Amino acid sequence: MGNSPSSTLPSGTLSKRALVVASIALFVDNLVIGLAVPVLPLLPSVVEAGPAMTGILFGSYAIALIIAALLSGRLVDRVGPKIPLLIGMVGLAAATLIFAMGEPFWLLLVARFAQGVAGGMSWVAGLALIAATTSFDRRGMAMGIAISTITLGVLIGPPLAGYMVGEFGTASPFILAAGIAVLDGILRIILVRDVPRIADDTGGPMSVLRVPGSWSIVIAIMLGAAVIAALEPVLPVQLSESPFVIGLLFALAALVGVIANPVVGSMVSRVSPRILIGLGIASVVGSLLLVGWATMLWQIAIGMALLGASAALLQAPATALISIQGFRSDPPTLGGSYALYTLAYAVGLAAGPLIAGFGVEQLGFPGAMTLTAIILAAVGGLSLARLPNKAINGPQYQS
Repeated sequence: MGNSPSSTLPSGTLSKRALVVASIALFVDNLVIGLAVPVLPLLPSVVEAGPAMTGILFGSYAIALIIAALLSGRLVDRVGPKIPLLIGMVGLAAATLIFAMGEPFWLLLVARFAQGVAGGMSWVAGLALIAATTSFDRRGMAMGIAISTITLGVLIGPPLAGYMVGEFGTASPFILAAGIAVLDGILRIILVRDVPRIADDTGGPMSVLRVPGSWSIVIAIMLGAAVIAALEPVLPVQLSESPFVIGLLFALAALVGVIANPVVGSMVSRVSPRILIGLGIASVVGSLLLVGWATMLWQIAIGMALLGASAALLQAPATALISIQGFRSDPPTLGGSYALYTLAYAVGLAAGPLIAGFGVEQLGFPGAMTLTAIILAAVGGLSLARLPNKAINGPQYQS
């Protein structure tokens, strides 16, 4: 496969603008997700709907994200990334304003679905923007930087929302989110222009999925997304704490994940991914059981911290391995790798709340956490057998 001559490569300025736009888009989308965590489950219409419907409410975001991600790829190919990025901004602002109304439940469900559509547009268009403006040999690092902002948004959102609810009421976090979405949109309009078409990355997610071992990596990504998402719709209802304290608990999990991610990532080249991901699966089981059966707040805090560590043990090796799978696919593709990553992450975001929500309704909170732990352990354990035993460097792309 050949690349365009170096004289026709996008300028460094254009690639930096693209990285800024994509990173802010992913950050804002996940900040809004984080803002909803300590607030949505406590709204009267959501409490009245019950745990199962709350799980559907949280999972509907990811279902819409999957649908939009599949469709927005074609839209990006036809019109470029700018229009999908702007559609994502408008959808996100509209959805957050609907959340501020707080009722009825069906309208919240519509808003959550719209938020997922907006997220799918922004995620795919943002990563496509990086792919179109960054040379192939630097693309993996740039996409990794953009994806890392996901955790930053999830870290800041919950405690910020908890504080704002206590000081300004339940509508305030969503009004703030709408304003941030508009500012993000202005940046997208200013910075996204003169974007070339991608000519060196024709492979898609299915070509990566066909590489031996990819399914096991995809499962690890899904589990890493599902573990914390499973608690978002059900834990706030179980606690008699303020939204601020609930936000801090989720922020604790995200903070531990932020600290653990680079540590685990640095070990990928030296330690078998099977060992790291196996430890992640064991941590998932321990954390969910601890949170599910805890009787004291400090026990839940330890469980949430362990949950953040488990997400890092699952995600960091999987994120490194998925890019290697892209190099091994035919044709080589990094865009396809990260499209597959996005889809796998979204499936995990959908599955976690649905399993936990229906589980709480049928078995109660401790039983649901036990069931979720068993399901995630079984699925993860089965995937370990086909997981690459070591992070072998994939073939280098030659221009």
